[in-house]
Amino acid sequence: MLAACGSGAAHHAGSARAPTTTSTLPPTTTTTIPPALPVGTLAVGTGTTTYVDATRPTPPNGGAPGAPTRSMPTTIWYPATGPAGAAPVADAPPDLAHGPYPLVVFAHGFNVVPSTHAAMLARWASAGYVVVAPAIPLLNGDAPGGASHADYAQNNVTDLDFVLGQALQHAATPGDPLAGLVDASRVAVTGHSDGEVLAYDLGFEPCCHDPRVKAVIAMAGNLGNAAVLPAATGVPILHVMEDHDEYDAYPPSVAWDRTNLPAPKELLTLVSAIHLPPYSDPTDPHFNVVVAAAVDFLDATLKGRPDGLAALQALVAGAPSLAMLEGAPAATPSTSP
Repeated sequence: MLAACGSGAAHHAGSARAPTTTSTLPPTTTTTIPPALPVGTLAVGTGTTTYVDATRPTPPNGGAPGAPTRSMPTTIWYPATGPAGAAPVADAPPDLAHGPYPLVVFAHGFNVVPSTHAAMLARWASAGYVVVAPAIPLLNGDAPGGASHADYAQNNVTDLDFVLGQALQHAATPGDPLAGLVDASRVAVTGHSDGEVLAYDLGFEPCCHDPRVKAVIAMAGNLGNAAVLPAATGVPILHVMEDHDEYDAYPPSVAWDRTNLPAPKELLTLVSAIHLPPYSDPTDPHFNVVVAAAVDFLDATLKGRPDGLAALQALVAGAPSLAMLEGAPAATPSTSP
């Protein structure tokens, strides 16, 4: 399991530098390509709901009693009507004119909450994505009895998949706040720290792969901590790592990716970065790179835009002091003469 999510000051020295390569992602299977909307194009609304899985219990934790259900308070960021660039507005009228939008489900790390990443997730929404972020039982910083790994791994993977299904169900329900906003054929799962393992599992683990997942963004950690080699599901993945991560050393993290992650994959290294600030703090020098890289990758995969990957490569090429990129293309079927 990945270590606790935080922003400690311990740094690693002598990190390996990744070669830069050119890669491609699979072409879209649809004929209609949604528009690429730069970060900040659309106004952003926020909503809150609670998804409750009545089929599974929450165990006692840290002196707090358990529950017969699993309750997940969830924050949603979505494109809204209003002035672009303004702060997100609670319950703002949705912008249906540019939709429906791809769905991005986000899993936070240990001892934090979805709002820890609010600045990043709102910016994704401003580029034409509906972002759903649950507070994962026991893993989150507001868990009764305190954040705990006692319930981690399989239960939390199921939690994340449950939220994905609930979001799609609500989006298909007339009169629901999500109605008409979500394109159910374009779904990504993303996560930070402990959350990146949950996203990885839904994309690649044989026991847990959800075929609705069309792309994965994993952030801040060693995917080898999942302790399961990926299945060749064909799902594109962007793995963002920090070469001075104080919880997961960079050299083994990137080495595992190079050896084990199937193509198509993009490995983004943040230079001289640590574990949490690039994903939570807009003043961190890597923050804007992370936001734009994620949107470029989602444009290339969920929106099927051929210019999305080129934009990602250009972004990193223009910021050599902040990031490095390497990738592997999708395998091309061989043809017999």
